[in-house]
Amino acid sequence: MGQEEVDLITRCLKGDIKSYELLYNRYSQAMYHTCLRIVMNAVDAEDILQEAFMEAFVNLGKLKDTAAFGGWIKRIMINKSVNFVQRHRKSWIDADDTELMNIPEDPAFDESEFQGKVDAVINAMGTLPEKYRMVINLHIFEQLSFEEIASVLNMPSSTVRVQYLRGKQKILDSLSK
Repeated sequence: MGQEEVDLITRCLKGDIKSYELLYNRYSQAMYHTCLRIVMNAVDAEDILQEAFMEAFVNLGKLKDTAAFGGWIKRIMINKSVNFVQRHRKSWIDADDTELMNIPEDPAFDESEFQGKVDAVINAMGTLPEKYRMVINLHIFEQLSFEEIASVLNMPSSTVRVQYLRGKQKILDSLSK
C-alpha cells in the first residue's frame, strides 16, 4: 500500500465521505472476485461485499496499521464468505474425512503445472463438492496456509489437507478427460 492509500484511510478516519468512496472503488472489484470464488453466486457475493465493507468502514479506527488495509479487508471478505457458505450449506466433513488419513503426494506431480492451468482448474472446480472447492480456493487463490484455512473453517488442519488432496485429484482427473 502506498502513501496515497494511507492518506486516504486517514481522511476516512476524519469522516471524509469521498475518501470512503475512493477506498471502496480501489478494492471492491478484487474483493468481489474473492467473495464470488468462495460463494459461487454473484448476488450473494455482492451482498457479502457490501456487508464486509460496511463492517470494515465501521471498524476502520480499530485497524492498527493502516498500511495493512488490503490484507485486513481481504480477511474480512474471506471470513464473511466462508461464514455465509457454512450457514447455507450442509456440513463439509464426511465421516471418513474426520479420520487422520495418510494420502501421499504424487512425487511426479509438479505443483506449478497445477497452478499454471488456472482456467481449466476453475472450470473443473465448479463441479467439485463444496468442501473441496472451498479448501482449494482458499489455498490456491487466496494463498492461505492449511493452518489458516483450518482456523477459518474451524476444522482440523489434517482434514483440510485431506480435502485439498482429494479435491486436487478430482480436478486432475477432470483435466485428463
